[in-house]
Amino acid sequence: MIPVRPKTRTKRKKENVYYVEIKKIRQTPEQVKKEIDRRTIKDLIDSVKKYGVIQPLILVKIEKKKKGGINVYYQLVSGQKRLLAAKQVGLKVVPAVIKANDKV
Repeated sequence: MIPVRPKTRTKRKKENVYYVEIKKIRQTPEQVKKEIDRRTIKDLIDSVKKYGVIQPLILVKIEKKKKGGINVYYQLVSGQKRLLAAKQVGLKVVPAVIKANDKV
């Protein structure tokens, strides 16, 4: 007997990945982990050196009006260790998925 495939498939929403400058990414003080296992972060740094950042960070775009224009930065939602490793390696940009402010 040949197995029959289900006729319904779950639809996955495809998300665009952008390259964002690290200097434009901010963390909230509540989000910063006080202690990160040194072995874990060292292994991650070695991986980023070899392969780059493979899994995108999750960010929210923040726009603040200022005199003469708009200041744009990104709030980190997920990927603190990846961001830290990218900084340690000296990367200027990281891959990221940018979520709408109301979707987080």
